[in-house]
Amino acid sequence: SSGINAEYGKKGGYLLIKNRPCKVDNISTSKPGKHGSAKCSFVAIDIFTGKKSEAISPGHANVDVPIVTRKEYLTSGIDSAGFLNLYDEDTGDMIEDIRLPEGDLGDKIKALVDADATCMVSVLRSMGEEKVIDVKEDNNKN
Repeated sequence: SSGINAEYGKKGGYLLIKNRPCKVDNISTSKPGKHGSAKCSFVAIDIFTGKKSEAISPGHANVDVPIVTRKEYLTSGIDSAGFLNLYDEDTGDMIEDIRLPEGDLGDKIKALVDADATCMVSVLRSMGEEKVIDVKEDNNKN
């Protein structure tokens, strides 16, 4: 993680709250008081659990910002344990330790794989965690 001044945090940016990587949903700033500095109030959503968190910081203080990466992988299958078989086109590596997500997104990936469609999944990574956040059918590979 790295740090930025709280007053420069922005909606849609990332922030560490209680040591969890979160995406900022709302920021409000209070005016400086008689004896204090302006305060920034952040409402943010955990990027992995979807849980809402709040934090308040003096405007002049530094807040921790997680390093978040998003990468697309070619999906080549799903193994019997429910892990995706992903191909990293940049490195040529196979990634087999990311679980098929539950719910609608997992159902959509499974349907595309079952239909032998070429699909790309987007994986969000931060602080040692990762999560599939999107899938799209790739029609350019034929």
